[in-house]
Amino acid sequence: MTHQELGYLKMRFLKMRYLKTCYLKTRFAKIAACACLLLAGCEPTAVAPAVSETSSLESSSSESGLQESKLPESRLPEWHSSETTTEMVVANGASPSDSYTQAESAALTAFLPLFDRLSAKGFVPTLRSGSTGVGYTLETMLDIEENNSPGGDFLGMELKAFRDADIGLDDAEKMNLFLKEPKWIDGLRASGRVEKYGYVDDNGRTALYSTVTIEPNSHGFCFAVEPDRSRVWLDFRGKHVAYWTQSILQKRLKEKHAETVFVSARSRGKRKSEQFHYVGVTWCKDASADRLIELLLEGDVMLELRMHLKESGATRNHGSAFRIKQNRIRDLFEISKQVRP
Repeated sequence: MTHQELGYLKMRFLKMRYLKTCYLKTRFAKIAACACLLLAGCEPTAVAPAVSETSSLESSSSESGLQESKLPESRLPEWHSSETTTEMVVANGASPSDSYTQAESAALTAFLPLFDRLSAKGFVPTLRSGSTGVGYTLETMLDIEENNSPGGDFLGMELKAFRDADIGLDDAEKMNLFLKEPKWIDGLRASGRVEKYGYVDDNGRTALYSTVTIEPNSHGFCFAVEPDRSRVWLDFRGKHVAYWTQSILQKRLKEKHAETVFVSARSRGKRKSEQFHYVGVTWCKDASADRLIELLLEGDVMLELRMHLKESGATRNHGSAFRIKQNRIRDLFEISKQVRP
């Protein structure tokens, strides 16, 4: 069985488990509502019958693809109020904000119970030492296969994990957004580009590892932006050498960050003995290239050029990575909501 087939079966399993949970919660809410009416001395005839039976759930989910499946909506009784809705959500063991996110995101609704079970375990040992351990451990513990695909990690939703003693995205540490090579216009081959713009690193290699911002760096690189923001230029010593169009950046954002959760983890220990307690989830939706360019102009979005020449003379390119300061990540998205804790 291929990895693609295994991934499909995994998503089918998660969806069916979620549908069963929705059915049970709906039945529980109806019974609880009837009990409240009886205790109040009223006949429970006002309670509308539950709509979300198993058959209707399955049929509604099959009308579209797995990642596009719509969540069932419970039919509320005539006497309901916002306070009653909140109490029912809490009674079912979920956060009051989950009623909002359930309507907005099928992927997040499926993710949160998995996250809650992992968070309840407290500190767990890292499964990989180094900076990538926090993300790798999260995905492995949630049984999500590590990937470098252009799309999201979990039912089309991107997952990003970071170490932070504070559960908010409130510091200036940087995190990766996506990889996207520019359109080079310098007329050079990859190896010639490293030779022209690079330097000899501590390992004796000809290398080009450079952090690019709106201000010129020590290597001579910086961004430049067209007044109408239609194009972002990569400049070298005042000359355009490559570019990204706004439409290309928007397409990449839509592929990778149409919907994203940022998971924060408290950490203790170092290297192989490091441990993580996953405590926070911030859900974001609808990133835009215009917002990305605005953050770039403010110096909060940067590019990492990461390439060197191998002994054979061939170029090793790790990919040009757009990164963002954690404390500005919410400004990239139209919708941002902290859903845990």
